[in-house]
Amino acid sequence: MSANPDTITSNSPVRWAARLFKAGVATVAALLVACGGGSGDMGGSSNGGSGTSCTGSCGATVITMQDAAGDFLSYTVDVVSLKLRTASGATVETLPATTRVDFAQLVDLSELISAGQIPAGDYVAATMTVDYSNASITADDGAGGSLALTPLDTSGNALTGPVDLTVQLDNRHQLVITPGRTARLAFDFNLAVSNTVDLATASVTVMPLIQATVVPPADLPIRVRGIMVATDTTASTYTVNVRPFHLWSGSAGQVVVHTTGTTSYEVDGTSYTGAAGLAALAAEPANTYTVARGTLQTSDWSFTATRVLAGSSVDGDTMDHVRGVVTARSGDTLTVRGATVDWRAGGFEFMRGSVTVNVAAATKVTEEGATGSFDISDISVGQRISASGTVSVDSVSGAATLDATAGRVRLEITSLWGLVTGSVGNPLVLNLQAIEGRDPSHFNFAGTGASAATDASAAAYAIDTGTLDLSALSVGGPARLFGFPVPFGSATNVDFSAQTLVSYSAVPNVLAIGWTQSGSTTAFPSLSASSTSLNLDLTGVGLVHFLQIGPQRLNLLSLAAAPQIVPDTTALATLYAIGHAHSRRIDNFLAFSDFITALAGDMNGTTAALGIAAAGQYDATGNTFSANHLAVLLND
Repeated sequence: MSANPDTITSNSPVRWAARLFKAGVATVAALLVACGGGSGDMGGSSNGGSGTSCTGSCGATVITMQDAAGDFLSYTVDVVSLKLRTASGATVETLPATTRVDFAQLVDLSELISAGQIPAGDYVAATMTVDYSNASITADDGAGGSLALTPLDTSGNALTGPVDLTVQLDNRHQLVITPGRTARLAFDFNLAVSNTVDLATASVTVMPLIQATVVPPADLPIRVRGIMVATDTTASTYTVNVRPFHLWSGSAGQVVVHTTGTTSYEVDGTSYTGAAGLAALAAEPANTYTVARGTLQTSDWSFTATRVLAGSSVDGDTMDHVRGVVTARSGDTLTVRGATVDWRAGGFEFMRGSVTVNVAAATKVTEEGATGSFDISDISVGQRISASGTVSVDSVSGAATLDATAGRVRLEITSLWGLVTGSVGNPLVLNLQAIEGRDPSHFNFAGTGASAATDASAAAYAIDTGTLDLSALSVGGPARLFGFPVPFGSATNVDFSAQTLVSYSAVPNVLAIGWTQSGSTTAFPSLSASSTSLNLDLTGVGLVHFLQIGPQRLNLLSLAAAPQIVPDTTALATLYAIGHAHSRRIDNFLAFSDFITALAGDMNGTTAALGIAAAGQYDATGNTFSANHLAVLLND
């Protein structure tokens, strides 16, 4: 990483403001996906999401929620309601109950929150109610610690109640639900332009903005939680009553989960693959909790699982669970940061400090996607884990300790960002920029090597890439890999075994700008209803003005000119939105031209732009940013 002061690195002391602004925006996607239709593959139920009977013509509805990796360590609020509104003004509730959600923990994944039925109709808008009364919002303080933030409204008052957000769908692409036809709807809760953080006062000013589209990405990964209703080993399926997040009662409809011969399972701490896993699931008692990850097939809207957890392997079912990344290990004591505790009694809590996890020879260890034999020696520094046992919290210090000496630890796939050093080959050596999104300087690699001389080093982190194609990599260039650290105390030539390498060209870039509190009336110079691009005037920007490309962040003020935003003409799905901070109305558009026309009408000389966040690809040669997702927040 360059030491150029115009480049904000992951270790820069001024990175906090820019990083917080882009929270949840690595792909600028926090999606709620709703699909209605008559496909039996999605199961369906006779009840709508609210639990009331759906009479007359109805369509099956699947609603999911997602957020991408961001710099809020925790952004937990209660989603109270999600109502759809027809052109005639009739509304229908799609959520079964208030659902507590930590948006910062939904990383590149959608959570199924409802699979009920809703009445057929032409839906033109939606209202999402988010309650901040018991919000838990925590930010990186820029020095490796965390800071609890108080949410404020735009007047500077404490935000202690519900906020209604009205989302207008593109008037050319509304949600039409009819029996026998599947429809889709995606909401994007854009944290980037919804929050302005002030670390000095430990507060965050909240101006929520959500986007919506009936043409969401087709390959969105989905997580389905629920209690098992039935299994069909002949059809390789099982059916669940949906219970999203930490909802431990009631039902949000039914879903049929399809499995394959390669689906991996962990049932009550034992790993399986394929038919053996489904058989183990079938042997579980009724109402067993399950969690499945997989994809929604666009051909018939069926859900196919690639990974299934069941019984006591589900977080918070019969034991306390701690999820986070190991930042240090001393003997049989692990230090876990960025940890969330799922309590067996229900609910969850993000722990601002480190959590101590004690393991022993009796601790059962499994590895995600593998059926081999593992033990506590496989738990190394940098490993993302889900550990289960009994949590105790010190009444004075508040420090939490998980006793997993007779419990379990699941090794989960871990992500790395780094810059290639030396030559491109195997092992691949990186100057690490992030482990699971965390600064490597906060990891203590002592004891990871077979000797002190071979302990892992963040500046020269060696990765076994096996047969992965490295042709897209270059010396000094970025790389993103997924896999597992080698067992603790065994590193010699390599520190990490990679299973997947993500093409850097496929990683979404992010552009984010925040103007000062009053905003800018000249943010978009030469804008007219017929403009084919969006020019930017950075005069009066606040602390947020960056271009994020993988692990690197560029200060926009270091460029000779501000980038020009153009539509991404290659994207399969695009979404552009204009948020109105005071009326809390959001207008959504699929076509860039419609978005430009509306924005030109809104920018009447007195309306000010507060912020903008975009996802797409940056072309340094032409200094253009091709956006497939774009949100502008106006002070009106």
